[in-house]
Amino acid sequence: MDIDNKQFQGIQQKLAPQLIQSLRILHLPTADLTQLIQQELEINPLLEIDEDVDLDLAQEEPEAEQATDEQNEEPLEELEFDEPDLDTLDTDLFDEQDWDHYLNESGYASPREEFDPNIEDWRNDSASEKTLRDSLLEQLALTDLSPSERIIAEYLIGNIDEDGFFEGTLGEVAEILGVERDKVDRVLGVIQTFDPIGVGTRNLKECLLIQLKAKNITNGLVATVVREHLDDWINRRFGQIALALNANLDEMRAVEEVLSSLNPKPNIEPEPAVNLNHLIPDLEVQKVGDEYVVSLMDRTLPELRVSSIYRRLLGQSDESAGTAEKETKKFVVDKLNSARWFINAIHQRRATMLKVMRCIVENQVQFFDRGPGFLKPMVLQEVADQVQMHISTISRVSNGKYVQTPQGVYELKYFFDSGISRYDGNDIAAKSIKEKIATLIRDEDPKRPLSDQRISDILKKEGIKIARRTVAKYRDQLNINSARLRKAL
Repeated sequence: MDIDNKQFQGIQQKLAPQLIQSLRILHLPTADLTQLIQQELEINPLLEIDEDVDLDLAQEEPEAEQATDEQNEEPLEELEFDEPDLDTLDTDLFDEQDWDHYLNESGYASPREEFDPNIEDWRNDSASEKTLRDSLLEQLALTDLSPSERIIAEYLIGNIDEDGFFEGTLGEVAEILGVERDKVDRVLGVIQTFDPIGVGTRNLKECLLIQLKAKNITNGLVATVVREHLDDWINRRFGQIALALNANLDEMRAVEEVLSSLNPKPNIEPEPAVNLNHLIPDLEVQKVGDEYVVSLMDRTLPELRVSSIYRRLLGQSDESAGTAEKETKKFVVDKLNSARWFINAIHQRRATMLKVMRCIVENQVQFFDRGPGFLKPMVLQEVADQVQMHISTISRVSNGKYVQTPQGVYELKYFFDSGISRYDGNDIAAKSIKEKIATLIRDEDPKRPLSDQRISDILKKEGIKIARRTVAKYRDQLNINSARLRKAL
């Protein structure tokens, strides 16, 4: 086999490391950006928190607002980064005035949105949310099981899924642990007495029967329906059940009342008084007078500036230091450029988010005025063209970031959706159609639920062109059962 050396010319497009991290900063939500800032503060000695930012902004408020507006006009792609030139690092050339020039350039202290000082930051100081497994292990510690039984119990708990059902078979557990199956069965019975009621059951029937037992309902019509006719009940075949059990309508309604109070998934709990999984909005839209005002909710971000501590280091003239002095200055200039870039990248992120959100508000005024049912179709390219940015930039801004609006909290990508034609020529967003379908089903007579065709006819009367199969598709996406399965007694 011959090996030849060949030369060829080619052009490759590579992103600079600074630009890659700049795109990463743009993609990060505010909570994650806070962590990134803390990491950058630890590794870059020239970057520090500006403790005097409130005083500075109070003294120079008009100039700060003007500078912020000018920065908001800079596109992300215009960020430039200086490479350190060793030839300019000579002590005779790089003096204190040069350092002042580096430090006094505009845009080093990160600007801050004004906010109401009377509004306190919400902080979640409570412990992290307890998992189902943690809860079961705590209850296990209170039992009088033997050490060998506790080993079995811990193994069984490890095989309980997030819905509270036990996965696997008792025979497999007995074989793996080398114990008798009856012993595994007894231990599982103990776990099934834990909270939430029904945990550790192997199927829906067992789950419902245990919940009925907790209500002292072990016999009668309800228990019989669960034991012998659960599949018919799920599929709403009430006539067959009534005929098989010789039950009248009132008795069937009593069964429905009891079964509707049971939990089909053991681990579904009522919503706690305090929700520990709060979303932290990155933006806020408020109506002031007749206009909507967009603001950033990033007041928890530390304000950054370039440290002046290293001024003396670069201002010193020590010819005896030689190469070591020059390399030290090179390190400082590298970190200086990194700090400058990092602060500017945060500026660009803020400006880009505000520009995109303001464009969304301008295009979706009806949504902010009247609610989700009036969302207009809008695509990423449409916003990209209006704000003169690349579509990938709009995508990064809209993913994973949330906005607090008068209609609630929404992810920015919620506002981008395809449309369906109306008879009047105006398109309507698919999400608005789904909202209308959900509202119609929510307000329907449960004894006479609306069919997909009936919903299609109602929407057509409102001027919306939609076929029955499209209604069925949207209903499935909303996790809503068909009319037959929604029918009540």
